[in-house]
Amino acid sequence: MYLSHPVRRMRDDPIPDARVVLVVTAAADADRDSLAGAIEGTDAEVLEHLRFNALRVACPETAVADVCALDGIESVETGATRDLAGGDAGEDL
Repeated sequence: MYLSHPVRRMRDDPIPDARVVLVVTAAADADRDSLAGAIEGTDAEVLEHLRFNALRVACPETAVADVCALDGIESVETGATRDLAGGDAGEDL
C-alpha cells in the first residue's frame, strides 16, 4: 500500500485536534463500497465517491492510523494532492 509522506507523518505523529481530508483508493481486487463501510466503522466519514475507485474521507488525524490499517487499500493521500485546479493565480498568458 502506498502512503504519501504527509499521511505517514499523520499516522505516526498525529496532531490531537487536527482534522484532515484524505483520498483513499481501493485496491483493484477490493470492493469500494465495502471499503467505504469499513472506513465509516472508524472515526472517519466518507464524503464522496470519486473516480478511479477512490473515496474522499474526512477524519481527525488521530484516526489516520485506523484508516490506513484497513484491508483493501491501494493508496492513501491527502485530499490536497488531487486538487489540481489552477485557481485564480492571475497570470497573464
